[in-house]
This record gives sequence, C-alpha cells and structure tokens, in this order.
Amino acid sequence: MGYDMEMDDFHDEEEFNKKELERLKKEILDEAKKVVENYVDNPSDISGSVVNIHENSPFLDADKNGEPAFSGSRWTKLIKSQ
Repeated sequence: MGYDMEMDDFHDEEEFNKKELERLKKEILDEAKKVVENYVDNPSDISGSVVNIHENSPFLDADKNGEPAFSGSRWTKLIKSQ
C-alpha cells in the first residue's frame, strides 16, 4: 500500500511538471511572437553588429580637398567630430 501511494504521488507530480512545462513553453513562445511582431511594426536601424572607431582614427581623415580619405558606402555613417 505504501508503494502504491508513492507511485501515485510520483505520477501526479510528473503530470504536474509536464503541465507546468507546457504552460511555460506556451508563455515563452507567446512572448517571442510579440517580439517578432513588434520588430516587424518598428524595425530597428541597428544591424546587430557594432563597429567602434576612435575619433582620432585615420579612417575619419580627409584629404586636402576635404574629401574623405576612405570612401564608399561602408563609411557614410561615420562622422568625425571637430
């Protein structure tokens, strides 16, 4: 009799754990869907990667005509502070 009660308790706890895991899984998936929907509605300008260039970097230098020493679409977002 004691063994049967322990097994019943185990199965009840196992069933509770399965239900709890399913509830948590559903909650996480719902939040993930909200994040995706929010990103679709409000896209970010950030590409996900960050490049740090020091303000004294030669990549920000200009030639004698005021043209950037390094040009191309990769450098259009860089501004050298005066």
